[in-house]
Amino acid sequence: MALGLAHTKSVLKRLHLPHTPEHILHVAGSNGKGTACALMAGSLTLNGVSNLLFSSPHLIRVEERIRINGVPISSIPFEAALGAVRDAAAQDPIVPLTFFEATYLAAMKCASDAGVEVLILETGLGGRKDATRSGPATACLITSVSAEHSDILGDSLPLIAKEKAAISRPNCPILIRHPMTEEVEQAMLDEVQSAGQTALGEHQAPAVPKLIEIPPGTSVRDEGRILATSLLKKVGLPTSAMREAFEQVRWPARMQRVEPSTHSAHPFVLDAAHNPSGLLRVLPELEQVIAASNQTKPFGWTLVFGTSPQQDLGMFCQPLIELCERHPPHQIVFTEPQGGRYPAVSATVIASLAWPCKSVRVEPKPLEAIHYLAESQPREVGLVVSLGSLYLQGNILEALGRSNDEDLSLLAKQ
Repeated sequence: MALGLAHTKSVLKRLHLPHTPEHILHVAGSNGKGTACALMAGSLTLNGVSNLLFSSPHLIRVEERIRINGVPISSIPFEAALGAVRDAAAQDPIVPLTFFEATYLAAMKCASDAGVEVLILETGLGGRKDATRSGPATACLITSVSAEHSDILGDSLPLIAKEKAAISRPNCPILIRHPMTEEVEQAMLDEVQSAGQTALGEHQAPAVPKLIEIPPGTSVRDEGRILATSLLKKVGLPTSAMREAFEQVRWPARMQRVEPSTHSAHPFVLDAAHNPSGLLRVLPELEQVIAASNQTKPFGWTLVFGTSPQQDLGMFCQPLIELCERHPPHQIVFTEPQGGRYPAVSATVIASLAWPCKSVRVEPKPLEAIHYLAESQPREVGLVVSLGSLYLQGNILEALGRSNDEDLSLLAKQ
């Protein structure tokens, strides 16, 4: 990881892309940005508007980061785009690129090659210095903001909010999910008054902010729909298919339901609640799902949990521990996500916390955790709820045989 825009901007210029999408929608935030992006992509696809969505991280394979009309790009055009990026970076003077910078630039090349009408960019980390900020945008969106990556973005919520609001472009609209505090709101409104980065050749000028109210108790997916609809309307793109997209879009590992199959006799619900605020936001909806599981056969539920490093592991897990107290699971299986940016927290360490369950198992490898559950009777398992790292959910989906383009597309084939 290397935050900064000079390298990405330099290679973007060298690519000499012949086509720029009519609309480039740039989204940042701590939680919910992926859901909003997926709903926009799904709605546009259903409305017949060609689009490319760049998102991160990927669950199983890198091509998921670039979806054209909701479908992960195939390996051939991805490799061609990556080759063009490598060639551009190798020109004198050589420009070193990180993995994220290279995949973002490949997405820009694919968007140009495909001639899409709309490009949707999900910020990787923060906003001001994220690679996605190096290119143009016609409108921006900030989803909910919470304390995260304080070592990089700042040690207070207003500072973190300012970093995310710095994706704003001069004279362009930026929609902001109404924050919880006046201090955070003011920090973002102050930031967008001086939108533009001179290092990118931009002249500083105010962006055009608009606060979007979210009713209390709104689910993560409903909030994403409200924000996605607002942004599409703001730039004059159609929203008539948003209701259909809301019902049909499958954003992998976000409250995703996986029915029993040859790989597992148990139903699964997967969600990437990977930070404290994300976990708190998803728990009310998850609790409803678990309560319903106690009314249908097979009764009850099992928790599978693994996480990347947290600033305070005990604080992060406490809401989940309390959920287990209210709705005791049959068993809890602790595991360790594979392939993430950071090494996983030891499953043994997580298991040492005060979990209110007599049946606790440690299976460091997610595949072994799935094999263990597959050997158990449905009455001993019930609904399997997999929570924690997004990478863990990718490990689980792969173990369940849900890793082809159909499984990873935003919309099922008609």
